[in-house]
Amino acid sequence: MNSKNIFYIAGLLIVVIMFIVLNTSIIDFSSEKNSEVIYNPKINPTDFTSQVANKYFTLIPGKKMIYESIKEDGKERIEILVLNEKKIVQGIETTVVWDRVFFNDELIEDTKDRYAQDKEGNVWYFGEDSKEMLDGKITSYAGSWESGKNGAKAGIIMKANPKVGEIYRQEYYEEVAEDMAQVVSLQESVAVPFGNFENCLKTRDWNPLEKGSEENKYYCEEVAGLVLEVNTEDGEKAELINIEDNSQPEIQQKAEELKTEITEQQAREIALKEVPGKITDITIEIKFGKISYVVEIDADNGLETDVIIDVETGEILGIET
Repeated sequence: MNSKNIFYIAGLLIVVIMFIVLNTSIIDFSSEKNSEVIYNPKINPTDFTSQVANKYFTLIPGKKMIYESIKEDGKERIEILVLNEKKIVQGIETTVVWDRVFFNDELIEDTKDRYAQDKEGNVWYFGEDSKEMLDGKITSYAGSWESGKNGAKAGIIMKANPKVGEIYRQEYYEEVAEDMAQVVSLQESVAVPFGNFENCLKTRDWNPLEKGSEENKYYCEEVAGLVLEVNTEDGEKAELINIEDNSQPEIQQKAEELKTEITEQQAREIALKEVPGKITDITIEIKFGKISYVVEIDADNGLETDVIIDVETGEILGIET
């Protein structure tokens, strides 16, 4: 075989190899891209423990962290208590944390969260039982989910070794719970009523399902937990005001569900007839002195609009933009 033929064959081989490599790269890239869209964490029960000891997020039974937030029409208090209670989720023993929100001393949210730590030190969030409350009655279970059920998947609430720029899912239940976080800094100074802290972790947290939900959160090693959260849109803060050790949970009386004449579905239909658009949220609140559905809509005219509907009569009490 002469040298011309050899070079010709060699050239063909190079072209073929480049074609294969290029197409393989394209396939791999597409696959990688798809894997970012399809969130599917591998959960192996042998990799987890209910003993959560992350330096930024430690769960010790009896530890109670209390936060306060000043709002336009009152004061919000958040109490987060680590319970001795455990719950098995996807074969994993998780620690239960009781999270309650009070507005002007009235309980408005009552939630049980579940956490576990993997062998690398990452803290995972496995779901929540959430109840919205009004006048001591349950108005909604919206936001409740459990990893492994109905397509819901656990997420990481705190990295073992956070790195600036990292983005991660904190939870995933499509169209219900999709919180995300990004590490912003590891050297933040924070001052709250409970004290002053240095070298704190700052994250940017957001829920792609809710406009205006973006927050900055600050976690400090000295308290091994969250000390401050700030809404980046309106500057509203929730600040740590106290920590109690060896706190015992209060005895809970079983709450009844609020009975209404108008169903949530009927309220949605009424609201959309009045304001065409996409419903982003629906809650039950006291408005104009009456118990009402507040239907939040991204209206077709581009305005964010609340349609307020009497839960007993279906009457539209007001429209706010």
